[in-house]
Amino acid sequence: MYHLVWIPKYRRKVFIEPYREGLKSISYKIGYDYDIDIVELEIPVDHIHMVIRGEPKISPSNVMQIIKSISAREFFKRYPDIKRRYFWGR
Repeated sequence: MYHLVWIPKYRRKVFIEPYREGLKSISYKIGYDYDIDIVELEIPVDHIHMVIRGEPKISPSNVMQIIKSISAREFFKRYPDIKRRYFWGR
């Protein structure tokens, strides 16, 4: 089991309610697609906590890379206004 914690760029408070549920669904779909058992997922407004259970053949850094890269790409595809408002192109 691994406890993963990560923050958005500049620790912006972007995970407010309509976006939080979208990120949860994206994360659970990634877990299903890559056979990663997400035991617990908490998303406060400025960071993400995730407890996962994965196969020992996948290193924790690879699991983190998979989850972060795919979730960011899908999150910004689903909510392009977040990218412009909080991160790039103010």
